[in-house]
Amino acid sequence: MDTAISLTASPQACSVCSQLADRETAYQKFGWEENDTYLPAASGALVIVRDFKPYSSRKLQLRRCPECGTYYLYSSDYEYLVNGSEDEETLERLTAERAAELLQTPASDGA
Repeated sequence: MDTAISLTASPQACSVCSQLADRETAYQKFGWEENDTYLPAASGALVIVRDFKPYSSRKLQLRRCPECGTYYLYSSDYEYLVNGSEDEETLERLTAERAAELLQTPASDGA
């Protein structure tokens, strides 16, 4: 997979990234569905480039827009409570420099 840092269009001109803020968050809580929030549908178009925690239910992934090449860091976390779980997701647009740093990070063996 080509992971070179090259942006072919600005995020604002991209049909995917123009629908995403620099930082998006989502939160769901069991039993409080009326207050749940979700990441924008456009986030589903991003492609996973590197999975830093491949065997974990708490995700940390480098994702890339297939249209313009912009990189994002996706993370998820949860807290299991007796009366229901709380789930949180974050998607953050990265600078080319930060994306390059993460691309240099050794892949996890899942241990």
